[in-house]
Amino acid sequence: MLFTQFKKVYMRLGLLVVILLMFSIKVFPWDNSVFGFISAIDVTGGNNYSLRVSLKDGQKICGEHTWAYLNESDDNYQSYLSVILAAKMADKKITLYVNKEAASGNGYCHIGYISVQ
Repeated sequence: MLFTQFKKVYMRLGLLVVILLMFSIKVFPWDNSVFGFISAIDVTGGNNYSLRVSLKDGQKICGEHTWAYLNESDDNYQSYLSVILAAKMADKKITLYVNKEAASGNGYCHIGYISVQ
């Protein structure tokens, strides 16, 4: 009988731990998302933050940075480039979903997903 009571207590405690872990896990896969009109597109060589996008009014994209980037080696780079250029030319609002680059310690914003409205 005592064993059964301990078993119930441990099962409830285990369930509580699982529920707490579920709420503590980061659900949104992006560090930030920003919405606005493109003010500038800069293109540089190779993998030196080769495509840089800035939004109007100097909007911060993540941290203190006002631009987000893609590298030529990124998957689907040509599609991203096409969408960004089309959004700029059509003067459409764009949503950039970005991750803050932690590896190099500079905190630049790497574009991972784009939506055009």
